[in-house]
Amino acid sequence: MSRLVFLLLGLGLLLASPAALGQAMRVDDSASQVLGSTLKLAWDEPMPGRGGVQTLSGTITVQVRLNVRPWKGQRARIYQVLQTPASTRVHARWSSQGRLLPGQLRGGERALVYAGLIDADELQDVFQLTIVADGDGLEDRETLNFDFEIELENP
Repeated sequence: MSRLVFLLLGLGLLLASPAALGQAMRVDDSASQVLGSTLKLAWDEPMPGRGGVQTLSGTITVQVRLNVRPWKGQRARIYQVLQTPASTRVHARWSSQGRLLPGQLRGGERALVYAGLIDADELQDVFQLTIVADGDGLEDRETLNFDFEIELENP
């Protein structure tokens, strides 16, 4: 009987934990690094004007390292999230070298980068990241915040 109570108590704690199925949790990506210098954007048209394209774009390489040790052995979906200032319209797209999925997203959205079994302590890939920003709302220096979230799948 005490074994059953212990098992039920353990199951209750698992279901009440922040790692419950379907709940998005932040993934530690602090080991990721931008290769090269700060992303520099350039006008997509040499002399943007009325009625023309008012966008700037630039490309940079990012070594992505996601610490997924807490979820090792579980099936999950991992998303990349782009947080941007409300005044800036930004579109990001990236290619990958195969471990994570290539994709695209706009500010305030998230995009799937991995789905399946977490079989290692860390997921690594290299993204070739291209940013396209609306030049009308862009400040001189903007900070783009990319995060990663994980959602556990049903066993």
